[in-house]
Amino acid sequence: MQRIIRYSSRKMLAYFALSDLLTPLILLFFVHYVFADAAWKEAYFWLGLLAGLAMVLGSSLANGYSRYASRTLAQKLKLVFQVWGFILIALLVIAFIVLATHEFGRKVILIWAFITPFILLTLRMAINHLCYVRQVSPVRVLFLSVYNFTEFEKARLNAQNFQWLFLDHPSKFDITLDEFKPDYVVLPEQGQVTDVLAKKEQQAWIKQLTRADLAGVKLVKFEQFMEGLLRKCFINYESTDLAYLEQITAYSTSQYLIKRVIDIVAALSLLALVWPVMLYAVWRIRKESPGPVIFSQQRVGRGGKEFTLYKFRSMHLDAEKNGAKFAEQDDPRAYSFGALMRKTRIDELPQLWNVLKGDIHFVGPRPERKVFTDELEKDIPFYNERHLVAPGISGWAQVMYPYGCCVEDARQKLMYDLYYIKNWSIWLEIETLIRTVGVVLGKKGI
Repeated sequence: MQRIIRYSSRKMLAYFALSDLLTPLILLFFVHYVFADAAWKEAYFWLGLLAGLAMVLGSSLANGYSRYASRTLAQKLKLVFQVWGFILIALLVIAFIVLATHEFGRKVILIWAFITPFILLTLRMAINHLCYVRQVSPVRVLFLSVYNFTEFEKARLNAQNFQWLFLDHPSKFDITLDEFKPDYVVLPEQGQVTDVLAKKEQQAWIKQLTRADLAGVKLVKFEQFMEGLLRKCFINYESTDLAYLEQITAYSTSQYLIKRVIDIVAALSLLALVWPVMLYAVWRIRKESPGPVIFSQQRVGRGGKEFTLYKFRSMHLDAEKNGAKFAEQDDPRAYSFGALMRKTRIDELPQLWNVLKGDIHFVGPRPERKVFTDELEKDIPFYNERHLVAPGISGWAQVMYPYGCCVEDARQKLMYDLYYIKNWSIWLEIETLIRTVGVVLGKKGI
């Protein structure tokens, strides 16, 4: 399926290209000034300029300057690091052939090669943000059917300066097209038009769509819009079309191995950093809420099999005296330090043991209790599709959707979980980890 959305102004794309061209040269000069022992040579200038030109060429070939190219963080990561990787390989060859008579400081080149992609990525994100903030004219989206966005989705659309309009009947399309002047036309689901228009009207409607396409309006399917902009798999629970389930499969062997390497390296690294925090948490829990420090509970994992999940206990011992219930934001059952642990995710640190054991990944659908999954499966068709893969400490649904405690929230989060499973890549994995850090530092809880 074609990846879409993140309509970009030509000015933004020009800034991208200018940044890609000049950043390698400027950074090389800066790194040389700070770390080099020898004087600046002309060969450094040509090396930096060549890297900048190659970055612009590589980004162009990778569709990095297209007005309709995906602008997700995962796509930015993939673009910058892949292009920069190819550039380094090419520069090594050129340096040996053309610049073989010149000596380059090894430390300077290594530091420059390492930091440049991170600076390029940061600049792209900054340019993207500033252009959206200063964008005067909104991006207009015309929906040829009615859809009720959640308040959270409306906020995300407004934040990116999107203006949208719904047609309550396809026959109004021609007039609305001229008056609204959309940048995108979102096509309805199959059957929504044919059910209300006669065959002759359908042919006229198709001609109008063709006219819009020729005029430069981007035509996208509804599910493409949801995946490209809101980054969730839209599920029409009233439809009997299950074709989208074919694209949602478990990880391949290579994908699973990549995730396990990330899990083990990240878990051991994090343990080495946070063990003082864990010791402090043990002391505070014992001081503030007498009882077990570690809370263990059965959760549903891959294939619907249960496993024992470990957390620091953040609630009072009698938290479920009235039966099981969903956790809430600012849950009143949590004691003082427990509430702080939940906001900062300190209570999740014992799950690093689950990661090392292979029960869960660092990133994946959030593991739930069987009592909840059984109930949710009754209310939400295909809910157990999220169990195609192992759960995670953090997840795409957790970083993309606010705290939820009802069936509708679970329905929305399922769409994000399925998006993650369907579109998994190492770049999406890294983006989720980056967003998790942002959530933790923002103390929003997950």
